[in-house]
Amino acid sequence: MEMVRRIEWRRNWFIIGLVVGVLLYAFSGPLDEVNARTDAPGSGLLSLAGPIGVGLLFFGVVGILTLVAARVLGPIAAKSATNRRLMQGLGAAILLLAFVFLPWYYDIFPYATLYKLTIALQWVMVIIGINLLTGYTGQISLGQGAFFAIGGYTLGIASFHEWSLPWAISLLIAPVITGILGFLVGIPSLRLKGPYLALATLAFAVIVMPIAKRFEEFTGGVQGIAMFGKIKLWDVFADHSDYFWYYLSLAAAVLMLVFVWNIMHGRIGRALIAIRDNEIAASAMGVNVALYKTTVFGIAAAFAGFAGAVNAAVIQFASPDQYSTLVSIRVFVGAVIGGVASVPGAVFGGLFTQFIPDIAADVSKAAADAVQAVILIVFMYAMRGGFAGFVVQTWHYGRRGVQLLRPAASREPATEASAAASAPSPSGSE
Repeated sequence: MEMVRRIEWRRNWFIIGLVVGVLLYAFSGPLDEVNARTDAPGSGLLSLAGPIGVGLLFFGVVGILTLVAARVLGPIAAKSATNRRLMQGLGAAILLLAFVFLPWYYDIFPYATLYKLTIALQWVMVIIGINLLTGYTGQISLGQGAFFAIGGYTLGIASFHEWSLPWAISLLIAPVITGILGFLVGIPSLRLKGPYLALATLAFAVIVMPIAKRFEEFTGGVQGIAMFGKIKLWDVFADHSDYFWYYLSLAAAVLMLVFVWNIMHGRIGRALIAIRDNEIAASAMGVNVALYKTTVFGIAAAFAGFAGAVNAAVIQFASPDQYSTLVSIRVFVGAVIGGVASVPGAVFGGLFTQFIPDIAADVSKAAADAVQAVILIVFMYAMRGGFAGFVVQTWHYGRRGVQLLRPAASREPATEASAAASAPSPSGSE
């Protein structure tokens, strides 16, 4: 028991999780067979062994690789800022190459299809806008789903319902329209903060769908706008449309990630962080708080609008049902899970937003929302800074030196102190 109490559970949970994940994954097959043969109450919990094992394996491997990289590459990166930037660039290049060649090996991952990966990249576009808006500027927005919907409807109305603009032109118009709307919506943010701003943006997301149903001559009403078979690709992509949309989404997501990265590592980024930390101090230092806040709202809205337009082109449909308020909640949750103040965290957040509902439905179709809630609680407890925060904390942990056990408590000082306390006072006498 003394050994169990001395384990650094808080810091080394992923190492223990890796061991537990291997065991659960190894025994998931026999447990599934037992679950199929019995109808006893609670037997369905046995089916969770496989998904839990895969999750623990993933985070265990990520944690171990981060520790190894911290021990091997950390001293090199610490020598100069140039080395650190080269390391970051190398990591970004490896991640980019993994996504570039993903269509050739995605089938080794459970639940993954090229279509779902394409949609995940579109969530990345929305989430990176939330990271810029909330994580770096401190403005909580729950209305990004509205801009996502406006982008989808812009494509449908401009190219397939009211007018006959080329769909490529509509893809470029969508972020312009949503960016302007985002700038206008950002004006009230100058007087609203915290939960009040969150409720105001959520209200905007709520009213967009009733408006879409009301003006059915433009939006198609509850039936939406169908685009099936109307989007014509160039001949070179005609037989590979799924690959075209995947690489278009990937290119757009990479450009947005690089754009936000450059903003945050320059003068504008420092101004945004100053606004997040203390608006009054930022204004006193000469930062135009009003301009920066509204502009960031516009940028985040433009990202969401372009993602919504590409999403509508991939699905080839736009209707109020697919743009419920839940979209805003899902992408905000994805941003928090990935790391709300992290550019690379948006990638993990997009994957989480797309695939966690599938995993939850596979665990329990009747209680998929409850399973998602449990997964979210576990994520927030284990990784309070999101996935990106987990990687950063593990890196620093590896640089300081891995410590599996707490130092054993020494009994000698305590014994000497107790003996000194029980000794009679020198000035005392019987």
